[in-house]
Amino acid sequence: MSIEELNKIIAVKKMDLEECEQELNSRYYPSIVRMAMMNYILVLQEQLEKFNHAIKK
Repeated sequence: MSIEELNKIIAVKKMDLEECEQELNSRYYPSIVRMAMMNYILVLQEQLEKFNHAIKK
């Protein structure tokens, strides 16, 4: 994967992460939905770390 492709993936995941965090903090959701969203946020954060690490290599 090229650096350009990685940068595009990172940009999309960052936007998704920001949207999820904002949505989670701005509205009421049942506990199970909040847990699923928090899990998804954690997955996105891990993926961002992975891609950022791949770029630095």
